[in-house]
Amino acid sequence: MKKKLLMAILLTCLVTGASVVRAQDYRHGHTPREERTFALSDEQFSVLYDKVKNASFDDRRMDLIEVASLGAYYTSGQCAALIDIFSFGSKKLSALRYMAPHIVDPRNAYLIYEKFSFTSEKDEAARLVGCPRPARHNH
Repeated sequence: MKKKLLMAILLTCLVTGASVVRAQDYRHGHTPREERTFALSDEQFSVLYDKVKNASFDDRRMDLIEVASLGAYYTSGQCAALIDIFSFGSKKLSALRYMAPHIVDPRNAYLIYEKFSFTSEKDEAARLVGCPRPARHNH
C-alpha cells in the first residue's frame, strides 16, 4: 500500500512538472529549447529529496530515484544532493546512472564530481554525465 501511494505521489510530481514544462514552452516559444531549464522546482525537488533521504534501505532509495528519473530533469546541484545521500561510491554511481541523462546543466557537473572520493569514481561520473572533468595541474 505504501509503495503504491509513494509511486502515486512521485507520478503526480512528474505530471505537475510536465505541465510546468508545457507552460514554459508556451511562454518561451522563441527561446531555443537547449537554453531553457526544465529541472525540478525547489519544491518538487524537496519532496523527492525527503522521500529518498527517509527511505529505509539503499535499494528503496534507488527505486525512488529510478521512478523519478522516468520524467524528471535535474540540475547538477540537485543530482549532487541526491547522490550524497548514499555512503558508498558504487551506490552513488548507480544513482547517477539514472539521473545523468536528465541533467540540464552538465557544465556544472563539478558539483557531482566533488561527491566522489576516488579518481576512478570521478572519471566514471564524468563519463556518465558526458562532460569531462577538468585536468588537475600540480604546481
